[in-house]
This record gives sequence, C-alpha cells and structure tokens, in this order.
Amino acid sequence: MSGRRQADSTDWVSSQLTRRFGIAGGLVWLGVLTFGVVSEQIKTRLEDSAERQNTKDVKEQKVVRTASGLTYVDKRIGGGAPVTKGFLILLDYRATANGKVFEDTKGRGKPIVFRYGARPFTGGLCQGVEEALSTMKAGGIRVVTVPPELGFGDQGAVLRPTEHVPDKQGEVPPGATLEYELSLIRVSIPPS
Repeated sequence: MSGRRQADSTDWVSSQLTRRFGIAGGLVWLGVLTFGVVSEQIKTRLEDSAERQNTKDVKEQKVVRTASGLTYVDKRIGGGAPVTKGFLILLDYRATANGKVFEDTKGRGKPIVFRYGARPFTGGLCQGVEEALSTMKAGGIRVVTVPPELGFGDQGAVLRPTEHVPDKQGEVPPGATLEYELSLIRVSIPPS
C-alpha cells in the first residue's frame, strides 16, 4: 500500500474530471455548479420582481358569492404563483368567529406554512378557507366570510397550543359564521 492518500469526494463528476483532466477539470465543474446556483438565484429574483409588478390593489371591491355559500372581497389581486394542490402555502391571516378573534397569525408575526389540499386542516383553517385560497395567487389579500357548514359546523373548535405556537388559543363556538382576512405570501413547490 502506498503512503499517498487521496481525498474522497461526494461529487462523482468532480472526481472523474479531476482524475482525467487534473485540477483544471475540477475547476470547470465547479464553474458549472456555480453557474447553476447563480442562475437559479437570478431566476428567483426575477420571479419575485414580476410577482410584485403584477400585484394590484383593488379599487372597486366587489363581493363575490360562490355556489357553496362562501363570500369574499379581494383587497389585492396577487401577481405570483397560483395555488396548486400539493404545493406549500405561506399564509398570514386573522380569523374571527361571530366577531371575536380566535386566531391571528398577523398579530403574532408568524405566518403558517402548510401543504394545500392536505388533511386534516392546519390550525384554525377550514374547508371555506381552502375554497377561498383555490382562486388566489401569491401576493393576494382576500377577506372571506365562511358559513358554519364550510367552517367548523355544529361542533365548533378549540385551538390548543403547539410546539411551534405555544401561545395559540382560541375558541370557535358551534354554528359560528367565520371571517378571515387572508394574506397569501408565497406558493412554492414542496421539497422532494
């Protein structure tokens, strides 16, 4: 066995190029990887810029009623990615039941992240919120009125503290009509 040690590399391509073409081959591969990372960062910045440019405040706010009985008013039309089943949603919201606040991520300064279309619902979210989000895009703000049958129904709900939100608490009485102000911050592809 020779006294010469070789460094192990976790990148097979880099190892092969370095063995075949020396340090220059390894540096070329490093350049390719760097270009990939930088181009992805540029793409993300361009997407963010386009999202901000395409986001519009609504001057004439109209009430929209869906077939299910949900009503909403758009305050801002988002210019970003549309909500897609299975994608990650970053959402800030303030929710009231019969006029009393039961959840306020905006006030807490901690938006929630969840996979759209997943069950059970996260925190103080319900079927009505999922329906309202279905036609939104990132950057949008919507005020939604949820009838009891699309909310927590005759059971109501009690929100309990979690590991990530130890101060969470709120109660939704049975048969309550809910109102949410939803701020859809981001829609993104989940990690694989």
